[in-house]
Amino acid sequence: MQLTFPGANYEYDIPTVDTIQGQLAGKYQGKDWNYQYPRHIRVPNKYGGPNSTTKQNFQAQQDVAAASSAAAVPSSPTVKEIAQVHRAHICSILDRRQQIAKAKGDERLLRLLEIESKQMAC
Repeated sequence: MQLTFPGANYEYDIPTVDTIQGQLAGKYQGKDWNYQYPRHIRVPNKYGGPNSTTKQNFQAQQDVAAASSAAAVPSSPTVKEIAQVHRAHICSILDRRQQIAKAKGDERLLRLLEIESKQMAC
């Protein structure tokens, strides 16, 4: 293919890809057209069969499920455990705020934080 650019003319050879013809894809302007696949890629089976990609994917999913069930995976924390950690975190924040209020000498804030601490049973 001859290409030109202002001040430059050159020949460009389009690389060819060796393809194979797949199943019928449809019609265009009255003519049949088929899917084209590069020769190095296997043509997928549309309706299944021993080498169907869906069967291979299903088998792979089963293999992964079997491997994950065999491995000892630690369980996720329960709601009760999460609530305990959350409560402990809130209590530690209250303690820190009380220390800051004492350091600043803010008696009003200190009383409010003590009341909140009693309500939370920290």
